[in-house]
Amino acid sequence: MLDAGCGMGDGLRALHRALPQARLNGLEWSWPLAIASALRCPWARVRRGDIWLTDWSRYQLVYLFQRPESMGRAAVKAATEMQPGSWLVSLDFQLPGVEATACLQGNSRHKAWIYAIPLDGAERS
Repeated sequence: MLDAGCGMGDGLRALHRALPQARLNGLEWSWPLAIASALRCPWARVRRGDIWLTDWSRYQLVYLFQRPESMGRAAVKAATEMQPGSWLVSLDFQLPGVEATACLQGNSRHKAWIYAIPLDGAERS
């Protein structure tokens, strides 16, 4: 699993609580945030990198908490690189023009939009 844009590791921590046996990877552009995430999530492999330049094809699940304006780009990347049977999960923001497989809302104001790959209706580059 990849937390693409893991920030300080909040998403990694939530994924670890829900799926303690999963191999978790975090990717963060900011050095300070990547270091903070690595310290907070010693059971995850956290590295500094660009989510848009990293190949998503090796991950069975990619988790994102990005900005609404980047979700179209995320849809194209997922549709182009991710393998059939894998999953894209977006916290709070939907992919434009793509119907979610499911939407979960827990005890907070956040929603998790879940998309099965291949993405129906997504543009491919």
